[in-house]
Amino acid sequence: MSDSEDDYLANIDQFLVDSKPTSAPKTYSQIRKEAAKQSKLKNEQNRTKPLRQREIESRTEGLSKSLFERAKEEEDAGLGSGNKALSIMMKMGFKPGQALGKADEPPVPAAPDEPQSIAGPSNSDDSSSNPKRLAHKVEPLPINEWAGKRGIGLGVKRPRSPTSAERVAKMAKMAADDAGHRDYRDRAKHEYEVRRAEGRLAPAQRTCASLDEKAGKTFNILWLNPNNLDSFPAGLLDALNIRTTLEISPRPSKRDRDSTVSIEARLRRQMAADALQPIGGPDDDDAKAAAVVPTSTEFSSDVLEETAHFLRLHAPDRLKLVLSYLRDNYAYCFWCGSQYDTAEDMANECPGEDEDSHD
Repeated sequence: MSDSEDDYLANIDQFLVDSKPTSAPKTYSQIRKEAAKQSKLKNEQNRTKPLRQREIESRTEGLSKSLFERAKEEEDAGLGSGNKALSIMMKMGFKPGQALGKADEPPVPAAPDEPQSIAGPSNSDDSSSNPKRLAHKVEPLPINEWAGKRGIGLGVKRPRSPTSAERVAKMAKMAADDAGHRDYRDRAKHEYEVRRAEGRLAPAQRTCASLDEKAGKTFNILWLNPNNLDSFPAGLLDALNIRTTLEISPRPSKRDRDSTVSIEARLRRQMAADALQPIGGPDDDDAKAAAVVPTSTEFSSDVLEETAHFLRLHAPDRLKLVLSYLRDNYAYCFWCGSQYDTAEDMANECPGEDEDSHD
């Protein structure tokens, strides 16, 4: 073949199709694993780190760099020097690698013809020629993070982690303390609510008795107050003591609680309230029984049972019953302090049934 003729086989490689090496077909499980791996990698790349983690990384990166490295990075990035500490140090004449202040001058050697004193060299010469003088710091003080409530000289050794038993015991103690505090708060709150309800129950019962008497009623269980024996009609206490298990122990009045009242005056007042009957002989038993029976039979068993049930209630519950009775029967709102003409007027003008609605 002559040189003038083109060799068409020289560039045959560019016309040939590259044959890719064949591999074994992948199974469905392998395809799913590769897809899950790529998805996980993509999520990690696109996921935004939590704020706490970003703060820790930023703080660690900032503490690992010196003041000069950060200033150099800002200068390379074209940012202005916003570091006030470094600018103040530069104004004081500081240069990286040097200490602040005036540089130490080398000691001047003494002249050979200078006579030395008999006492020997002075202390100032010794101090100036001492090679073991402390060197000045050429780097700023590093930032040391607080390592916890440890004393001086205890090192950085971490305390021993509590065991599971210690953690359980601590949690049990905390739960017991919390329960004790909660019980005390609940008990104090209940006592306060009872005292407040007792203070409001007396005027509510007086209002109820006044409205009932105007309506022609002579007795209502809602009038009864265990702290005021005068609210009980004659014979009711005896009937309750005989035919029920209710025990009424009234609180002493404010006059009785006064320390200025003598014991003799209290006894005389108690004897007058008891109205002692003359002691009769054995022949008077029949007459006494005949006198007692009509008194106890004036009140039916249903009335006595309902009375005992009402008196066993706490003061807030009794107050709620009295206020509901006043609203339902007389259209009277205790919190408003007024009696409405009709129930419709009370429903339209009264804010609500409880005290909170009237605030």
